[in-house]
Amino acid sequence: MCAVNRCTPSIATQKIEVPERTCVDCKTLGCAHNNGRYPSFCLTSQTTADDVSSLRGSYEGDEDTYAFMKAAAITTSRGFSEQMCRVEETMDYCHRMGYRKIGIAFCAGVAEEARIFTKILRIHGYEVVGYTCKVGALSNADMGLEESCCNFGSVACNPLMQVERLNAAKTDLNVVMGLCVGHDAYFYRLSDAPCTTLLAKDKAMCNNTGSALYASQTASLWSRMMTCDPTLAAPGFVSDEALAQWQEQKSKGCCG
Repeated sequence: MCAVNRCTPSIATQKIEVPERTCVDCKTLGCAHNNGRYPSFCLTSQTTADDVSSLRGSYEGDEDTYAFMKAAAITTSRGFSEQMCRVEETMDYCHRMGYRKIGIAFCAGVAEEARIFTKILRIHGYEVVGYTCKVGALSNADMGLEESCCNFGSVACNPLMQVERLNAAKTDLNVVMGLCVGHDAYFYRLSDAPCTTLLAKDKAMCNNTGSALYASQTASLWSRMMTCDPTLAAPGFVSDEALAQWQEQKSKGCCG
């Protein structure tokens, strides 16, 4: 358990313990470069010939799985060689997979982007069915959500109706555009059709999520993410005492 917060430097920071190291802890990427430089915990270095044979059997033995992999590989290759944007890659993938009916689940905040994407798809002969997150106009208050949820609009997001309608439309592929964190996860979970993401919402970074990661490594506002914020921490990671102290300091206006 960590007893640190970003407002109280005097609280000791405990060393982060990693029970099992995986690819996110690797700095060599020996698998991607195929140069044999593998850390001790590398899964690739522990992969046997039997494992490879089993994986190939899983990919090649199932017709649908192999079609997914083959189309994705060709689309990726073409994307690099022809400098295709993600919209073009999405259409290339649909073309190779034989998809004609495309579903779009989009945030109302990117409705214009969804309309432009729809126009491009229709120019290329695709049938498009799309639903905004506000479909049904459910009230946040009627949903029993916290009052603060109404501060940025009284209408609740409705990923359940989005996914139900697209499932009923029997789309070949569903494209997610800007759904809120959590709403997108719920949509993916219930979608009958395979899903891909065209646009990830980031309210602070103009939908460019990666830029906050880069900025966190500089002397910028986003370097704050490199210090534990108790309100964002994993359950049980921050002590109740530290959380209470952080909340008290924030109420006094000394926490950012």
